[in-house]
Amino acid sequence: MVENIVSSYKCPFCGGKNISEKNIDIIGAAGNTVNIDMHCPSCKKHFMAKTEVMHMDLGPVNAQKLEQIQKSLSALKGRLGGNIEIDQSDLEATIKAQQIKDEDITKIRNTLQKRYSKVEDLFSDTENND
Repeated sequence: MVENIVSSYKCPFCGGKNISEKNIDIIGAAGNTVNIDMHCPSCKKHFMAKTEVMHMDLGPVNAQKLEQIQKSLSALKGRLGGNIEIDQSDLEATIKAQQIKDEDITKIRNTLQKRYSKVEDLFSDTENND
């Protein structure tokens, strides 16, 4: 699985393709799900991937059958890889929209100061209605 990630990896942030096994950590597995942490050496960003592992009973496998399975998996990989594209500007806009801005923190602080005269008031059931 790690070898496949190394060969087909493309960073969702910078598009870099130079990941190695040392930049991939398998965090854990639960049932059929495997969580993987990846670190892009180009842009230095971390991101998580969640994969599904499918168990298949291949029965008795000979070289010819194994080659056929590998061709099928390669074709599937090509179809999946060709359809997945991330627009960098959309990704950056989404990340920026989800960030907490300084003015948001200031608004929260001002609202709390108007509503509560003491820190203890935050934890009580009654409000300070000045």
